[in-house]
Amino acid sequence: MKLKRSILLVVVFLLTACASESDGDMRDKSTGYDGGGTVMTEDSADMEMAAEIGESPESSGERLIGEKVIRTANMDFETVEYTETVTYIRELVTRHDAFIEHSYESSHTPGGGASRQYRMIDYTLRVPTEHLTAFLNDLEGVQAQKISEQIGTEDVTQFYRDTESRVQVLENKEERLNELLDRAETIEEIIQIEDSLNETIAERESLQSQLDYFDDLIDYTVVRMTITERPRISGDREEGLSFLRRVQEALTDSFFAFYYIVQDIIIFFIYAFPYILVLGLIGLVIWLVAKRFKRRN
Repeated sequence: MKLKRSILLVVVFLLTACASESDGDMRDKSTGYDGGGTVMTEDSADMEMAAEIGESPESSGERLIGEKVIRTANMDFETVEYTETVTYIRELVTRHDAFIEHSYESSHTPGGGASRQYRMIDYTLRVPTEHLTAFLNDLEGVQAQKISEQIGTEDVTQFYRDTESRVQVLENKEERLNELLDRAETIEEIIQIEDSLNETIAERESLQSQLDYFDDLIDYTVVRMTITERPRISGDREEGLSFLRRVQEALTDSFFAFYYIVQDIIIFFIYAFPYILVLGLIGLVIWLVAKRFKRRN
């Protein structure tokens, strides 16, 4: 009985040691992910292939990308047709089987002397990666001017494969520990095996959740979009405008600022008219009373 228990304890110790050693080797080889959320976009398989043909990825003039790639897109739009633009984007989301993960609408004052409030909305969209190209092409038909656009890719193939291998190692360890647990005869053996089994399950589930998270990012591209309403949109936004063009833009902006200031003044007097009327009546009554009192004197 003592010999059998000793054998079981030795087997559990060896399984734990082998798993720890495998984990260390896996982390040494996994240069694609540093544990801090940074993913390197260098594929070791591509490096070996380039070495075999006698050139590096830099010298070949083309960068090879793995099969597990996370794509992102960031865009800013300005529009004078705010409602139509927002409606069009929502239609695109439905057409391409995407969904709105987050949206935030606010108001702002563009400046230039105008006090009118304009709307602005921030979208975080999740677009199926297979529909991303079609979605971006259809987005060119929006009634708005694109101010900026950033599209990036992040290769997580190496980290993903290393994590998959680690999960497989933990699954094998979990299976062997379950077999040992079935053969355990003493409480001490059962407790020790169960502790090791619980640690293995927790680590495996944590790594699996990382894989699920990456699968979600890979299958659905994150598209962040800002739509800003403007009173007008300049046709020229390039740097280095000529002096005459700058003067023209300044005069146009000044005209629009004056136009909206006049609107604000008119709206102010409309809101203030009842108060002006009441104050005028009170002043008239005071004047009549004062005039009558003066005549009596």
